[in-house]
Amino acid sequence: MTRMRSAHIVINTVGSLGDLFPFLSVGLALQARGHRVTVATHSMHRAAVEQAGMRFANASGMPQPNDMAAFTERVFHPVHGPRLLIRDLAGTDVRESYTKLQLICEDADALITSTLAFAGQILGETLSASGRLHWVSAILAPSNVLSIYEPPIVGIGWIDALTHSPLRGKRILQWLTLMRLRSWTGPVRAFRRELGLRPESKLGHPLQHGQHSPDCALALFSPLLGSRQPDWPPQLRITGFAHYAQPGAKMDSELEAFLRAGSPPLVFTLGSTAVHIGADFLRESLQVCEQLGRRALLFTGSSDIRASLPDTLPSYAHAVDYAPHAAVFPHAAAIIHHGGIGTSTEALRAGRPMLVVPHGFDQYDNAERLKRLGVAHALPAREYRGDTAMPLLKDLLDDPAYAQRAWRCAEAIHAEHGDTVAADLIDANLRERF
Repeated sequence: MTRMRSAHIVINTVGSLGDLFPFLSVGLALQARGHRVTVATHSMHRAAVEQAGMRFANASGMPQPNDMAAFTERVFHPVHGPRLLIRDLAGTDVRESYTKLQLICEDADALITSTLAFAGQILGETLSASGRLHWVSAILAPSNVLSIYEPPIVGIGWIDALTHSPLRGKRILQWLTLMRLRSWTGPVRAFRRELGLRPESKLGHPLQHGQHSPDCALALFSPLLGSRQPDWPPQLRITGFAHYAQPGAKMDSELEAFLRAGSPPLVFTLGSTAVHIGADFLRESLQVCEQLGRRALLFTGSSDIRASLPDTLPSYAHAVDYAPHAAVFPHAAAIIHHGGIGTSTEALRAGRPMLVVPHGFDQYDNAERLKRLGVAHALPAREYRGDTAMPLLKDLLDDPAYAQRAWRCAEAIHAEHGDTVAADLIDANLRERF
């Protein structure tokens, strides 16, 4: 097969590190094929992008919050949080993001967009229709596809009850969901009108079918976590997990010494966002480890959260601001985490049982899927205490079936190469263009 010429590919992703890392994995696979990759995202991700060896471009006007704890409390509010994220942050940013992204994409051959990359989706839709570039869309979690046949779990009792109803009830649930989402995407519809476009793409709502490229749409998650549903767009392909191996990612000497010094610890992590409201979670976790007679490794995320813990931790505990999950998780007896899709899949990849403590967004749905695999229990963040977590952790640790099922999942995840599959699909679509 003749090698195609090098292309300039822009990746536009909106969100946390968990929303960035899979795209860095795909970007590296594209660079290995000789393509030039620019990652267009928030300014706070510059260091991570450049560390990965790709060009960074600021494609967002969202300011970095001054008070991360207060911001995180608001964004994880069970009722108002999703509206804040979709309408007030991603939606309101669409105009400035579009202006920046237009310049970034001036010489681009392809544009890859994520679920909340509203400006990127508009550019992808219009520029691909005119033949100006190739648009590729990507989602990271099964709940990013609003399927009637498998409605996402959202952590609100009456809504989640409807997910178990007959198909008629599920259709009503999806209608209600889309009505709510339509009110939240008002800024996106208004901006599309300013551009002379119809308020919604002919493909559909920007958080439903409108987010998917009609030519190349990728689902960058493991088939263990989600399978194709009858109402998915036909072009949407599950690639498998796109694991990102952070350059130079290794544990510091103190952490290595702690892991060598005793039995496998319980590892507690809330990712890169929920950790900012994680002080109570970590304090309760110390108590449960003391009661279970287990060692504890706490991910604190920042010096502020570390300061909320005792200056001198008990001998059975160790705290780190951050360490690469892929390096640490295999050393765990069990992993207690928030349920972000990246952390969830890294825990699966490590082959360890887990207690999932969802805070919001896709985390409740991810937790439910991990429970179905028989590798996890779930406990909502609002209910997490030492006395509620202890029996669940005890069951995970005492019943070897959890570890056995987790290990089988790990074998399957290690056989997945979502980055390579995604790069192959993108290459094939680019080849048709050139």
